[in-house]
Amino acid sequence: MVYEAKVPLSPDKLSVLYRQLAQQLAAGLTLAQALRAPSPAPSGDAFRLAAMAEAGKPVSEIVGSAGSWLPPTDRPFLIAAAGSGRLPLVLANLADRHAQIGSTRRKVFFASLYPLAVFHFGALVLPFVRMIDFQRGLQWSAPGYVAGVALILLPVWGGAALLWTLARRGHPAAHAVLDLLPAIGGYRRNQVLADFSFALGILLEAGAPIGRSWREAGEIARSPRLRRAADKMTEYIELGRAPGERLAEARVFPAEFIARYRTGETTGGLEAALLGLAADHQQRANSRLTAATVLYPALLFSAVAAMVGYIVIGFVLNYVNTLNSLMAN
Repeated sequence: MVYEAKVPLSPDKLSVLYRQLAQQLAAGLTLAQALRAPSPAPSGDAFRLAAMAEAGKPVSEIVGSAGSWLPPTDRPFLIAAAGSGRLPLVLANLADRHAQIGSTRRKVFFASLYPLAVFHFGALVLPFVRMIDFQRGLQWSAPGYVAGVALILLPVWGGAALLWTLARRGHPAAHAVLDLLPAIGGYRRNQVLADFSFALGILLEAGAPIGRSWREAGEIARSPRLRRAADKMTEYIELGRAPGERLAEARVFPAEFIARYRTGETTGGLEAALLGLAADHQQRANSRLTAATVLYPALLFSAVAAMVGYIVIGFVLNYVNTLNSLMAN
């Protein structure tokens, strides 16, 4: 049985794979030889794709038949690049992109790990402490303890899971909520523009027609507003018009994007302008994400501090009540 990854490779593994393929192809190896070399790609599927290349199958068919380990968003870039003979260059750009994505994910993970652990520790301790009575001692109840923990954690887990599921499915309500969150909203807006600019720039650099590049970049960006704007620009292009003069009408592109796109369109440096925009928006998105990793852990710490304060106040009140009872007796 041929092993196939059921999910796309991680950004770090994709970066290694793409950079390796770029170097091998630039050195003169055939695609089949490059695919047969040891790499993070599942070996069985890589050998199957190599056999297709040796049989003379077009790159579009080879990429399309790759397993789910190859992200769908990367496939249009590879197909367009192979058709124009720029596959090594596009692979190198994709390698840099995925390396950056992997680095950002690691930073977010490690920044969130400690405050999440503290919050969950507080959620486990608080119901236990509430069972301590100064007069009667520990009033342990397993169902009560479980219910107390669930009362704290289930709303948090359930809300996060619901928001994540709706966002993955592209539900407008989830996107609206995320866009309103401090720091997260700014991150999402800049990340969408970074993804769109990168996709459009890479597709044009790979030699794809401009109409097709706009349409596929809109799909890759995962933004309903950008997708609609990209479809509108595609219609203008099919009518023989330059999209630069119509960008402001879409009301989704910032002034900087419009200005730099028009400059690149006029000077013949559109690909470089778009990749520069992608890098700038990615840097801003990373800055917003860094701010989020400071803000939301601080909110978690505040929640834990509030729980600790609640515990301390409860202890003091119980102690005072106990003293008052003793004095009354």
